[in-house]
Amino acid sequence: MKIKLTPELTYLIGFWRKRRSPEGLGIYGEPQQLGLFTKELLDMHITTTEKLISKEDMIYFYNTAYKKFFLEIEKEELERFKYLNEYAANYLAGIFDSIGRIDEKGFVFISKINSQDELLFLRLGFITKRVKDGIIFGKPRVFLAFIKNYVKIYAGHDAFKYVKTKGKNRVMNPHTNSA
Repeated sequence: MKIKLTPELTYLIGFWRKRRSPEGLGIYGEPQQLGLFTKELLDMHITTTEKLISKEDMIYFYNTAYKKFFLEIEKEELERFKYLNEYAANYLAGIFDSIGRIDEKGFVFISKINSQDELLFLRLGFITKRVKDGIIFGKPRVFLAFIKNYVKIYAGHDAFKYVKTKGKNRVMNPHTNSA
């Protein structure tokens, strides 16, 4: 089976990356995250409801081809997502929906970041500051504008009201602050 990388699949891989379950191909998390992951899997016809296994705060299924593909994309993330395009925007939106947050003061934070992840953000031109086990964005509006059209969990957040983008498929250029 030949699996083709699509922007939608990159979102799912980004979402899975930091919440992967210890068994099969799946995630652990809160009901909202489990529901989103399940919906995306079913919408993309990656698996069926009969093959999904659910435990307390975890959902997963077994498919060695997809698991190998997800791991390959993760391993090659610095090469695959080095341009400001729809693939990188979806991947970062998936990571943000999985382990990111926006606090009351408007700080955009992503936790559980390792040095490879930090390098990915820096290579794409996003200004970040390391804090404990995560990063804070120096120019959060630039980052939010880049992922605005692709986030799902945070799509209705008030912070996105202050972010302007032109068109659905336009991505922000963090070097010029324009699309």
